[in-house]
Parts: sequence; structure tokens; C-alpha cells
Amino acid sequence: MNTVNQTFDWSRFTAALRKELVENKRGILFTIIGIYGLLTMIMIIGNLITHQPDFYTEPESNYLPQIMVGTMVSLVICISASLAFKNLKSKTGRTYLLTSPSSTFEKFLVNVLVYVVGTIVAYFACAQLADLTRIAALWWFKSDSFIVPGPINFLNSISETVRNIDELENVDHITSFMSIAMWIGLIANAGLFLLGSVIWPRLSALKTFAALYTFEFVVFLIALPIVLAIGDMKAFALWFLDFVSGGRFSISMIIWTCTQAIIFFGLAWYIFKQKDVVSLKWWK
Repeated sequence: MNTVNQTFDWSRFTAALRKELVENKRGILFTIIGIYGLLTMIMIIGNLITHQPDFYTEPESNYLPQIMVGTMVSLVICISASLAFKNLKSKTGRTYLLTSPSSTFEKFLVNVLVYVVGTIVAYFACAQLADLTRIAALWWFKSDSFIVPGPINFLNSISETVRNIDELENVDHITSFMSIAMWIGLIANAGLFLLGSVIWPRLSALKTFAALYTFEFVVFLIALPIVLAIGDMKAFALWFLDFVSGGRFSISMIIWTCTQAIIFFGLAWYIFKQKDVVSLKWWK
């Protein structure tokens, strides 16, 4: 094993990755089974509730499964990312994590790969398998009065859903860029909760949610007087509608979500480098 390069070595990285997967295989397996079971239950119940043929005459109704899966993935990724550095909660865990024979960057990259990238892949695999399970469970009851929609490619159709809903609402086609911003925003959210896991290993998800909504509330309190001071609300509303319909809003969202992702992952990496066995304080 190459010990000269203390930043990244492929052999050390793969060894650390195997170690993480093997030591947490039961937790990872139970989590995947839980996600699959929850999605299967929701899809079967959803199909039972919306099985009437008339329900599918509305174009928006065809997008409900994609919207549901796309909404849930954000929550699942946030919770998973908040557990990435759970070993930092105790001195024993910090000793075990920080003194393992791999570089700090390799440790960080392993956690990103397992708890962010791996969770996204596993989630959509579970969603696809749950959809096939729904079809297998309900296919025998299919009739003219009981509709069982065919399999859905969730990975592709969620972005397509955003574009189609834009078209239904007669929004300019440039707003299809929002689907790109949506995926980048998913990564940015994961970066935020990964950062929270480094700063607050204990109750990370709750503390990060609290910090996020506190920040948004403060921004709202600051922005509200500024908007009111403008005075001409009609002109502001017209400008905002033009900003959105002209496509500039979608492009701005892509730039903003990319910036967020870079900042959150960069801060998480920087603060993780400052961690030591003795202290939990992130500024140490």
C-alpha cells in the first residue's frame, strides 16, 4: 500500500470503502429494505385509491407517482447525509474514525460516496423495484374499472414531469431548465446536511433543519421591509413574472444551486479536516 501520497491513494480508498460497507452492512441493508417496503406500500395504496379510469383523464394525474418519488428522495437523502459522520458523536468513535489508516480526504470521500451517491442510486433502484412489485401485486385485479398503470422509469420521468407540467401551465419552454436545477438542488441539499453532520454529529438532521429554517426566517424578515420600501408592488410583480417567464429565473436557479453545492461540500470538507479526537467544537 502506498503511504507516500497522504492525500489520495486508490488502494487506501477502496480499502476504506470496503471497511465502511462491511462494518455497516446490516444498517445499510435494513435501510434499503425499509425504503423499498415504504415505497411499495405507498405505491400500492396510491394505485388502490386512484384506480378509477376517470382519474387518469386529467394529464396532471399521470405525474403523481413521479412527484411523490421526487419529493420523498429529497427527505431520504437529507436524513442519510446527516448520518454520514455519526462516528464523530463520541470520543471512541472519533478515535476509530480519525486514526484509521487512510487520509482525511479518503475518509470524507468514502462517506460522500456511501451516504450521498449510494443513497441516491439505492433509492431509485428501490423505487423502480417497488413499482414493479405494485404491478405484480395488483395485475390480477386489473379490469375495465380497475386501472393498473404500467412500469415507470422514474430516473428519466421525474425531469420529464417538470417539463410537461411547465407546458400544461403554458410556461415558456426555457423553464425546463428547472429540472436541471432540481437535480443539482438535490445534491446541494445533501451537501447541506453533510455539513450539518460534521458540525453537529448528535441529532444532526434536527439541528440542520432548525438552522435552515431559522436562516430562511431571518432572510424573510430582512427582505420584507426592503420589498415594502420599493412601494410599487405591481411593478415588482410584473418584473418578477417577466424574470420567470423569460427563462432567466431557471438559469439563475442552476447557478445558485451549483454555488450552494460547492459551498456546502467545500465547507463540510474544510471543517472535517479540523476535527480532532479530543474536541467536538468545529472551530478547533
